[in-house]
Amino acid sequence: MKLSKWNYKKHEYEEFDSHAVNPSMYEADLDKVKDCANCGKSFKFGDMYTSRVIHNEMGLGWGVCSSCYEIESNTEELANEELVNSWKLQDENKNDRS
Repeated sequence: MKLSKWNYKKHEYEEFDSHAVNPSMYEADLDKVKDCANCGKSFKFGDMYTSRVIHNEMGLGWGVCSSCYEIESNTEELANEELVNSWKLQDENKNDRS
């Protein structure tokens, strides 16, 4: 299944081939078994998280398992640290020129 995944470095969505056959964004029955949108493994929907990076065209997140969610969170944290460090470096370069 083709889904869109946010690329923190490029600041844009990229299409990727998900292994999920039956992913979901919402279920009234939390015991319903659905596939993680990232790894494709099956879980009860109530045990899943809303993806931070795998979204539909409106920006709503697909369900992902706890392992994939943790990886997404760590990736986002590292990307944010890199961004802050680049801002600091830009500020230092401005101050050096003054």
